[in-house]
Amino acid sequence: MRYSECYAVTSHDVDVNNNMKPSLILRYMQETANHQMRDRKPSYYELFFSGKSFILTRVTIEVYEQLHQYDQIQVDTWRCPEKGATFIRCFEILRDGKTAARAYTVWAVTNHETGKLCKANEVDISNYETEEPLTLELPTRFRLAKDLSFTKAGVKEVFYSDVDMNRHMNNTNYPDMLWNFIPDVIEKQVTSVNLRFMKEAPLGAEVEVYYAKMDEPLEQDIAAEETWCFYSLVNGEVNVEAQIGMRSL
Repeated sequence: MRYSECYAVTSHDVDVNNNMKPSLILRYMQETANHQMRDRKPSYYELFFSGKSFILTRVTIEVYEQLHQYDQIQVDTWRCPEKGATFIRCFEILRDGKTAARAYTVWAVTNHETGKLCKANEVDISNYETEEPLTLELPTRFRLAKDLSFTKAGVKEVFYSDVDMNRHMNNTNYPDMLWNFIPDVIEKQVTSVNLRFMKEAPLGAEVEVYYAKMDEPLEQDIAAEETWCFYSLVNGEVNVEAQIGMRSL
């Protein structure tokens, strides 16, 4: 079983080419997950005020069709069987019944007081609609190639508007932050986003962003003409690693 919500894409969700920004793809997905939590319990707030929070550790998004302003979309989400302290959730975005994007995400639940991870049997989400996880073309685990030559792209300060209740930059802001640094991005569209979160970026921190282009696009991203790799640093420690697939308009 899946949980579904319907939305109309707004004019503020798209870039100058009328394609949905990568952060908004992730945001619509996570908004749907939050609706499921609200309706099925425990909600995000109930979990938060009981001392626990879901923290995204990995996300893999495949984009098959570009979404545009005023498109009517359906977003499906479902909880997948947990493994130890690993919580898996999948998503699918449909337009006119056709899949436009899919995602596989991996989460942890932290205890605010102890700072430790909670095991699956410590968080009762049995009311959430549940199915087996998606099988994507992209690998849901990746490592940045050691022979890539990275260049510093820029620095992003974490402002108040970037953070969520956990007081660090919300994960949905990362795709756009990295995408902004891709050269000639105005002439391109996104085919995939693969992110691995390693360290939080708290309010007031500076995020240093580094990038490199792979010699050949990632083989599993058959729509991509190029793959850009990123890593970012917060206080000298790796904050996030990423691969973003792109193709020409």
